[in-house]
Amino acid sequence: MGAGVPQFFAIPLLLLERLDVAWTFFLLLTRYAVFMMLAPGLGGGMMGFVIRYPAAVMLALVSLHPSQAVPLPGDMAIMGGQLASEALLGSIVALVPLTIVAGAQTAGHLASGTMGLNGAQLIDPTTQAALPDLARIYSDFAIVAFLLVGGHYVAIAELAGLAETIQPGSFVLTDTRLDVLISQTARIFQIGCLLASPVIVALLLTNFVMGIISKAVPTINIFIISFPLTIGVGLFISIIAMPEVMHFLGREFARLEEVLQVALR
Repeated sequence: MGAGVPQFFAIPLLLLERLDVAWTFFLLLTRYAVFMMLAPGLGGGMMGFVIRYPAAVMLALVSLHPSQAVPLPGDMAIMGGQLASEALLGSIVALVPLTIVAGAQTAGHLASGTMGLNGAQLIDPTTQAALPDLARIYSDFAIVAFLLVGGHYVAIAELAGLAETIQPGSFVLTDTRLDVLISQTARIFQIGCLLASPVIVALLLTNFVMGIISKAVPTINIFIISFPLTIGVGLFISIIAMPEVMHFLGREFARLEEVLQVALR
């Protein structure tokens, strides 16, 4: 510990004295900056600038090993390729948990559409896009689950290459990694349908019962009754199902390390 602290404080001097160390630091900074911009729950929105970029600088400094510095390329095309490689690595590590959050958001869209709440929308401060109320609530719960299970620690550990050092500028998108991304993207719709299924099934049964009532008692204005009833039943089922939703999201984020290991190896 005592020997590591002076070595850490010597890094700024090495950045000025050695171009290879400075270039390696810039590559790592690109990796972490892209990750911080896309990762869920890590300083989203305009206020996140205060959190994201100082954190990216510190992570890049901590991950920098002067003994494993990458030589500064003499060709601009190679430099651009290495920067693109680091940006790709950071985006992949951030997109894997982001797909789970997007799946929860899709569940909110499906549930809101079934309940007839698509007209009432909020503005998501992260994406500046209009979202139904339930979609925003589900995505916020997914971000909370991601942070509670320590998913951000797992993602940063894999990004830093703690299990296996990832040479800066050497990441390549192979067929295996592309397959992982495609399968994880498909999980968005699977997660959305699974999380929204209790509300959809409950409202389907509610509409079935109201259809029987309208046939049995034609004098009842079923249209006036159905609108508040479907909203009430949908919200009630959503509240009841929330513990199971959090448990399901926790299981999904618990698989994060396994998925990232396949995507990065």
